[in-house]
Amino acid sequence: MPDPDTDEQRIRERAYLLWLEEGCPEGRAEAHWEAACRQDAEREAYVDGEGAESFPASDPPSHTPVMRAGRGAG
Repeated sequence: MPDPDTDEQRIRERAYLLWLEEGCPEGRAEAHWEAACRQDAEREAYVDGEGAESFPASDPPSHTPVMRAGRGAG
C-alpha cells in the first residue's frame, strides 16, 4: 500500500523543482503543486502499466547460457 507521507514528500519535491525551473516566481505555488500531482499520477500510471506488461515475474530469462560438454563449472 502506498505511503501517503512518501507520496506527499515526492510531490512536494517535484513542485519545488518546478518552481525553481520557472525562476522562483511568487504566487504560483498552487499551479506548481497541481502540476506535480499530475506528473506523479502519470508516473504511477506508467509504472503500473510497466508492471502489468512484465507479469508474471517468474518468466524465464530471455537468454540461457549454453555449456559445452566438458567445459562446465566444477
